[in-house]
Amino acid sequence: MFQIGDLLFYGTNGVCRVSEICSSPFDSADTRSFYKLTPISDHSSLVIYTPVDNVQVVMRPLISKEEAEALLSRLSAIEKVAVAIEKHRKEAYRETIREGAPEGFVSIIKTVRARRELFRKTRRRIPDLDNDFEYTAKQCLYGELSAVLGIAREEIHRIVSEGIAEAQ
Repeated sequence: MFQIGDLLFYGTNGVCRVSEICSSPFDSADTRSFYKLTPISDHSSLVIYTPVDNVQVVMRPLISKEEAEALLSRLSAIEKVAVAIEKHRKEAYRETIREGAPEGFVSIIKTVRARRELFRKTRRRIPDLDNDFEYTAKQCLYGELSAVLGIAREEIHRIVSEGIAEAQ
């Protein structure tokens, strides 16, 4: 169980801080405990209430500094998202995002980067689907690495971009 003040990774909202542990704000008959989460990269007043025992959305501790450094050192070894049938691409991306693993975010970023280059060479426009999932993957990955390593998101972007470029 997380404690007040802890940082955690929560679904596509990325890194959030536990600001409170409370009863249900929606139903007084609900006896479950809830986390009140505040996304750290969202500068709006967004607040998320989720049951402590939620299994529908990935809610996990942040990776360690050592795991983050290891991930950055092996960017070139992480495989792209494999899609045998193009119309299954959306589901493959969705499942990768749903898993909430940093390696999966890198896989999506690498896949979309390669596809963007292919589409550029053939003078076609990359589908919005790719851009949307790449954006989500970058937000989640860069937010977590930034929080764990204490490095600005822009610097994380540069490090990841360079690491991926070396692999291709």
